[in-house]
Amino acid sequence: MKKLFLIFLIASSTTFFASNVEAEGQRFIHFLSTKNFEGAQSMSAQVLLNALTQTGLTLESFWEKLTQQVGMLKQIKRVKSTTEQGYQIAYVGCEFEKMTLDARIVFDKEMKVAGLQFLPYTEERSYRVPDYANTESFTEIECTVGSDKWQLPATLTLPKGDGPFPIVVLVHGSGPNDRDETVGGNKPFRDLAWGLASKGIAVLRYDKRTKVYAQQYSEMVKSLTIKEEVIDDALAAIELAGTFEKIDKSKIFLLGHSLGGTVAPRIAEQTNSVAGVILLAPASRGLYIVNALKQYEYLFSLDGKIDEEEAKQIQELKQEIERIQDRKVNESEIILGASKTYWEDLLEYDPLETAKSLKIPILLLQGARDYQVTLEDFQMWQEALKEKDNVTFKLYPDLNHLFITGSGPSTPYEYEQPSNLSEQVIRDISEWIGKIQK
Repeated sequence: MKKLFLIFLIASSTTFFASNVEAEGQRFIHFLSTKNFEGAQSMSAQVLLNALTQTGLTLESFWEKLTQQVGMLKQIKRVKSTTEQGYQIAYVGCEFEKMTLDARIVFDKEMKVAGLQFLPYTEERSYRVPDYANTESFTEIECTVGSDKWQLPATLTLPKGDGPFPIVVLVHGSGPNDRDETVGGNKPFRDLAWGLASKGIAVLRYDKRTKVYAQQYSEMVKSLTIKEEVIDDALAAIELAGTFEKIDKSKIFLLGHSLGGTVAPRIAEQTNSVAGVILLAPASRGLYIVNALKQYEYLFSLDGKIDEEEAKQIQELKQEIERIQDRKVNESEIILGASKTYWEDLLEYDPLETAKSLKIPILLLQGARDYQVTLEDFQMWQEALKEKDNVTFKLYPDLNHLFITGSGPSTPYEYEQPSNLSEQVIRDISEWIGKIQK
């Protein structure tokens, strides 16, 4: 039987860059609901059109039959994206007059719609407030990171009291993340904010630009680099952090998770405002997509074997990555969800060497059960920075990529179960910050 694995983009630095998947999924549904079937057809792969033809349908007749059963589309309730079997997929929650369904829209490598299904709508699992969060000890203030055309909704979590308080700026993993870095019922960035604030440390977190401006980014994908995806907004957030009352401006810390951790040294070298850097599961290479090969092998082997189809997918991914590494991507081409410009920018970036050049304190945390950024990455960081006395390493045997406790081999399904970021991580970060002298 064909195996199905969910690889969550929002928390992984080893999954495909997919900032435009959700926007494209929403655009496809918009074309259908407004009866712009020509527009919907222009987004469709031939395999989808052929499948419809084989059942005697067109996009227009398919939509008409659907709406006869469920009524007209009233609104889109939410959009999320995943990767399954190497395909990027948007789940568009559609509220019709009679019922709510999930449109499962499968995109091929050319970002054409290759598959379309309507499934029972699944509500997001409920978030669980961590036991270590004392919600009476802090307040949350809505604010905005950035200015002009790229303003991002943000939240300052501020301890109660006179201060001045240290502050941590959070930087997300890859994909269109919200400020909580939500995955299923898990919100690791909210856990960090509430846990640290309960210990007297302010936290600033914000929605990622590729989430807030998904449509604009889908139109700009050929020119995007990590600068626009991550760095510019992180620098804006650091600048904003220093403007708040009750904040100790000499104790602004940068915390990056996954892709955010990988890029954090590059962010830190561009500002004099950061007192220290905290890296959670950072990849050891700028070209983080290299890790995807081992990730796929791990996931496909969970049932004890890699079948012929899975081996073919691994080989295809390997060939695509080699093309990126050999700089054989065409200017107009989108490969593994991003452009030649995006990947070549990351080819030029060495996070290990950049971190080695930093003089400020660095705290690097790694979960041993993480299959996305692995112990191999952690060991490469340790080897590269072993002579640096400003670096502290922490390894957690029971934690996964979201720094949530578990046992046995970690799987993507684990991410869907509501839980909380480890209290030990909160404790280690707060104690490390407390030791940093002005």
